[in-house]
Formats: sequence, C-alpha cells, structure tokens
Amino acid sequence: MGGISIWQILIILIFVGAIYGIYRFAKNPPPAQTSSEGPAGVAGWLLLLVVGLMFLGPLMGAGRINTDIMLAESQYPNLKDVESWQLYKSATWWSFLVLVCLSIYAGFGLAKGRKPTVVKRAQILLWVTGPAASMVLGIFLPLFIFGELESDPQVFGALIGSILAAAIWTAYLSKSRRVKATYFPVVNENA
Repeated sequence: MGGISIWQILIILIFVGAIYGIYRFAKNPPPAQTSSEGPAGVAGWLLLLVVGLMFLGPLMGAGRINTDIMLAESQYPNLKDVESWQLYKSATWWSFLVLVCLSIYAGFGLAKGRKPTVVKRAQILLWVTGPAASMVLGIFLPLFIFGELESDPQVFGALIGSILAAAIWTAYLSKSRRVKATYFPVVNENA
C-alpha cells in the first residue's frame, strides 16, 4: 500500500498521451499574420482549456456523478428500489452525456478551427456546460423528479465554482494574445 498502483500509472500515461495527441492534432499553423503579436497556435493555457473541455471535464464530471450516486446508495440501500431514484439516475446520466458532447464539440472547435466563430462558440458552451449544467443537474432535475429541493451546500458551491471557471476562461478567450493570434487573423493592408 502506499506505492503507485498500475491504474494510477495508466491514468497518468493516458492523460499525458491525450495532451500530446491534442497538441499534435491542433498543431496546424494559424492563418497568415502581418505581425508577430505573440504566441500563436494551440499551446499553453489554450491547450489546457482544450484538454479540459475534451477530457478532464468529462472524466471528472463522470467520476463525481458516479461517486455521488454510489455514496447515496450505500447510505440508503433501499434507495435502489425507488422508482423516482432510478428515473433521477437515468436523467442525470443522459443530461451529462449531452453536456459531454457539447464540451467535446467546444474543445474540438478550438483544437482544429482557426476562425473567430469557434472562440465565440466555446465561450457560450463554457457557460452552458458550466453554470447552466450545474443548475440543471443540481437544482432542476431533483426539483422536477422529486418535487422538492433540499438545501445542499455542495450544489451551490459547485454552481459558484462553475460560474468562476466559466468567467475566467471566457475572459482568457477574450483577452489572450495567443487566442487573438490563432483565431483572429490580422488583415494585411498591403495586399
């Protein structure tokens, strides 16, 4: 016990491989520019955002949902026989699947696209897969299925965290020199 398990090594290798794969996949050069306004291409913080949208966010979200469900069922074993609980689990996983698809779509657009529209789409989807998803999964689904809402500090903490994360990444996509150089080509006035 105390040593690194084969699963931990495998997860680290998959994570490193995913980062390298996305970097290589997204390596195509940005549009021609008239001046070098800073770094360009999918690397640095932009690469971290793409990896987060395509891998880290979906994996961490699936782990969190699975842990929450298993914890509730271990604390209340009879819960497995409740029909509304089964409906809640199904609705949660299907909603999560839609959110994962949207997140991967945003990440893929940033990785492969080189137009300003992919940045705007990613900004919108950050808010959809972040704060909007937190409200749907943490507030609206339980309210709709169970007819009541328990005050759970984790739900509101997750909502606040997702708002902060979406705001930070939206600001990054709006202000970053790398994002501007990669997706917003400077028009050559001499051409």
